This record gives sequence, C-alpha cells and structure tokens, in this order.
Amino acid sequence: MNRRLLLCAVFALPLVCGAETIDLGNRGRFSVTVPKDWTFSAQKMEDTGYALTLSPPGDANAKCILTLVYAENPEPLSKERVQGEVLTACDQFVDASVEKRKLLQEFNVPGAYGVYCVFTDASMVGKPVTRDAFKAVAMGEVHLSDDVTMSASMLFDDVKGPEFQAMLAAVSSVSISGAR
Repeated sequence: MNRRLLLCAVFALPLVCGAETIDLGNRGRFSVTVPKDWTFSAQKMEDTGYALTLSPPGDANAKCILTLVYAENPEPLSKERVQGEVLTACDQFVDASVEKRKLLQEFNVPGAYGVYCVFTDASMVGKPVTRDAFKAVAMGEVHLSDDVTMSASMLFDDVKGPEFQAMLAAVSSVSISGAR
C-alpha cells in the first residue's frame, strides 16, 4: 500500500508548481498550489477580497478564476448554505446544458468544505475548439474560514481533460493559515 501511495506522489509532482501565497491581513494567509507551467495573477478587490486567475500554458483552452470574498458578518460553516449558494449560482447553466440538472460534487479541500457543479454547453458539442469559447464550466464555492469564502469558476473544453483535472487539484490545494 505504501508503495502505491509513493508512486502516486511521484507521478503527481510534475503536475504542480510552487504555492502562491497572499497575505489577507488579520484573516490569515491564503495559499494555492499552481499547476506546473500555469500562470497566476492576483488582483485585490478594494477591501472585499481578491480575484485570482490561473491560466494554462500554450494553446490549452481553459481558465480558472478564484474569487476570495471577505464575509461582512463572519459565519461558521453551514454545508447547507454553501450547497444552496452553489445551486442558486448554477441555475443559469441548466437549460443550455447537456446535463439538464445540477449535480453537486465535493471539492477535496483539507480543513474546508466546498462543492461544485459541472455543465457542458449543448450548443458547443461536436464543434472544434475555439480559443476562449469554452465547452464546459464548473462553478463552485469553498468555505475556507468563518470570514473567507472562495468561489471557483473553471472554464474548459473536456471534463476528462488535463486542464480540468489540474484546476481541481489547484482548488483542492487551497488553504488559509495564521488567522489572527
């Protein structure tokens, strides 16, 4: 069993690069592991949080937008609230999707709770890849702490493709530490 775990870790190493860290002041330090060769950018949104963008290298047609939002009124984790917010945010995708329904899936974020839904654009099925015209979207939210929530918008072409898997790994790597 240990040998399998070691092999998985060795094979996963090329998929990740170093962690990017953002100081959130008294809310702690946010960290995300950026996939290997992907670019990372962060922009502060006044006093409400940060917008982070992860972009793949080369011609890969994908983008991951993570939005950190500071809670005006800090709240303890409510899985039902997180699920409800994601389901409401995903209403806009259902009718035009292949799936025609919202299916919550959990992110694997240690020490946090988050869910997402995936939708395939029915009008894009069978069409060639067009830069910045994505065939699928995954929308989600992660409750990182009582006063920091992260929304995740993942845009890509193939749910089984390496870009979506890399974005899921990046989201699963996020953490908040050192809150004061």
